[in-house]
Order: sequence, then C-alpha cells, then structure tokens
Amino acid sequence: MKRTIYILAAALVLSTSCKEYLDIKPYGQTIPKTADEFSSLLNSTLNNIDYGEAYIVGNISSVANLECYADNLEASLTSYPGGDFIPINISTHLSDKQMNYRWIYECIRDCNIVIGNLEERDTRLGMDVLGTAYALRGVCYYELMRQFCEAYDADHASEQLGVPLVTEFDMEAKPLRSTLAQTADQAIADLRKALEYDIQDEIYRFNNDVVTGYLARACFWSERYDEAVVYADQVLTKYPLLNGEAYSNMMASQIQRTGNMIFKSGIITTSGNQTGSDATKQYLSNRPVSKAFIDLFAEGDKDIRYGISIGRKRVPNKNIFACLRSAEMCLILAESHYHLGNEEKALEYLNLLRRNRIERVTDYTATTLPAVNTADRLQVDARGNALTPLIYAILCERRKELFMEGDRWFELKRNGCPEFWVAKSGFKYTTQKFMYTFPLYLTDTELVDGLIQNPGYDKVE
Repeated sequence: MKRTIYILAAALVLSTSCKEYLDIKPYGQTIPKTADEFSSLLNSTLNNIDYGEAYIVGNISSVANLECYADNLEASLTSYPGGDFIPINISTHLSDKQMNYRWIYECIRDCNIVIGNLEERDTRLGMDVLGTAYALRGVCYYELMRQFCEAYDADHASEQLGVPLVTEFDMEAKPLRSTLAQTADQAIADLRKALEYDIQDEIYRFNNDVVTGYLARACFWSERYDEAVVYADQVLTKYPLLNGEAYSNMMASQIQRTGNMIFKSGIITTSGNQTGSDATKQYLSNRPVSKAFIDLFAEGDKDIRYGISIGRKRVPNKNIFACLRSAEMCLILAESHYHLGNEEKALEYLNLLRRNRIERVTDYTATTLPAVNTADRLQVDARGNALTPLIYAILCERRKELFMEGDRWFELKRNGCPEFWVAKSGFKYTTQKFMYTFPLYLTDTELVDGLIQNPGYDKVE
C-alpha cells in the first residue's frame, strides 16, 4: 500500500520543466564573453545571500522553520492564536521544499555556464569568478545531498540515491539520479577545485576559509572523517574559539558578521531584515523551549550559552543565524576523531569547547562523562551504533552550541531519523522517518522519464 503523498495539489500547476531550469539560456541569445559579464551570472545568488536567501545558505525565516520542525522547541505547548502560523511539524511545509530543489538547480545552471564558457581564466578577476562558480556549485550539491537524499551511510552510499549531476550546459540533457556517493564526490570535488583559484575579492564571499569550512561540512556529512579532520583543523586554527564578552558580542549581532563567524547570510543591514529578525523572534516566542533542551544545561548560568539561548518563561532568546562558525569546526573535530577511534582526541576537542563556554568547568575524563539519557530523542550515532557517553556528550554540546542555527533538524536526520509526534487541537502530528528527506520537484518527476521520486511521495492513484 502506498503512503499518502504530501505534495499539495498546487504544485501541479507549476510548469517549469527540468530542462528549463537546468539548461536553458536565461540571459538572452548569446553567452557572455568577459569575466565581468560572466560574474553577473553569479551576482544574483551572491546578492541574495547577502540579503538572506532561503534555499542554499538559508536565512532567518528558513532557519527558524528548521528549528520548528525539530525538538528544541516544544510544539505541543505552542500558544495560540499567536502561534497560528508556526509549523506544527515538517508535514505542513513538505510541498514547499520542492522549490528549494528548483532554485538550487537554477544556481547550478548559472555556475555551469561560467565554468564551461569563461575563457578569461588567468586574470585575477577570471580566477575569482571561476572559483566562485565552483564554490557555489559545490555548496549547492552539498545542500541537495542534505535536503533531498537519505542520511549518508558509508557502507551503502554507492547504492543510495543521490541527485541528478549536471556539470555542463546542455539544453538537451535530462539527467537521472546519481548515487549518493557520487553526489558527495561532486560536492567535494567542486569545493576542492574552488580552492585552486584562491578567491581574493571579498565581493565573491567564498574565499578559501569559507570553502574549507564547507569542505569540512561535506566530508563530515558523507562520513569521510579523516578528511573532515584536516579541513576543520585548518579553519579552527585560523579562527580560535572565542569566550566571555567576545563570544556574547558575536552572538548579539543580528546582522553583521562578527567574531569568528567565517560566513553569514543576511549581512546587509536594511530596515527590512532588521525588522524581520525581531519579528521572527517574536513569532517564535509563542513556542517555548523544550524541557529536554533546558536540562542539557547542567551548569546553569555558568554556561554562557544558557542566558543567550533561553529567556524568561522558556522563551527562545538567541538570535537566529544562517552562518558558519569555528565552533562547528571544533565539534566536527571532536566527533570525527570519535568515529576514527581516537577517543582521546575527541575528548580533547569536547573539553576545549566546554572550557570556552562554561565558567570554571572541570574537564570531562573517560570516567566522569555523564551517562546517556535513555529518554533522549537520539539513541544511535551517525553509524547506527548505540550511543556511548562520549559521543552523547559531543552531540549534546553541538545541540547547545548551534541552537537557533538550523542544525538540530539535520542532526536528527544524520543520527537515525527518529520518529516523534506532537499534539495540536486534539490531533497527533507525526514526523515520520521518510519526511527527513524532502520531495524532488514534482514537475521533474513527471517530465523526466525514469527520474525516481523519494520514498513516501508516491502519486496517489
């Protein structure tokens, strides 16, 4: 018996085909010629990132929604009518996620035009433009992998479904899905290629530090932990952890990229996005922080993140960020070393983060780590193994550190895709395992013969 489709009927009226958004010439009848002209193909995406876009890097609204799908906020205790428009769980937004797929591929199309046709490759401008095209394409495939593919399983990635790989400007191409291993390979290869161009002009945003951070993320997500260690260490060495007032000031900055934030969307200050940040926080104040999240702060106010994250009456207090910070690199190092079997190094990075967040904290040792909470939503790690005290402590620190940065949803996906339910008006809303993987753009699956939709989104007959 087929499961109920979560694609809304409205999606059927969308007429843009796979060929149109992957391949068609969007800028007139001729391909640009100069590096400056080619840069204009990328400027739209870069400008959108600066103002805050929802599909590739994310913005205040999309990050807030990710937090609402997960379990750091208590959906069943949402206040109404103030919380009427807060998604009760992911099911109410699954149809919308198709558009992420479409817009990400539109960015890939523009990158392909640049990569395939730019002849001015040896000038500084040409290198910046080419490097940016490779960087953006790599980030796009990383996001497609996270959003539209199942959680990576290194033992079966050559059998898991990836996404269509489009690396050339071809108006006739109608590619089918690659394997998940091939998708990860493409993302990582593009990001490595971007490093070769050593992007210099800050207008292009994706300098080597940003690209290296994304390489750490992509390798970590695809369980290439030995490579993730190398890239994360490079970033953390250059951007050491902040603490005390410096950390508080960084987290208090709603718009500007400050402290050791390596990358951030929505950095252009306008009355609109400033107001949007405050409005989104007010909107989320109708959904209290979960008790399970509060209980993670065993040290209470001694943990600087406690007051930053949680306000009076359990109101989520932290600013909402779509960003890349060096603290994430520290957490990647801790967990990667754990999966590589080097628990001593894993503990070292775990304690490094805690010393920079918790006043007069005593380092954990192998014998003083807290026991695994058997009531926690997560009960297995990314490799499907039962949690040990060390990996559980690392995951808990990640949950605290990256609260309101859109991370927890993908952590649930990465570590077992646990099913859970919330209540509203006497009804039970369940986040099922297949919902962690978003549906491909419905029009594509209808127009491209053999393009396989993700499980759980079969058409109703």
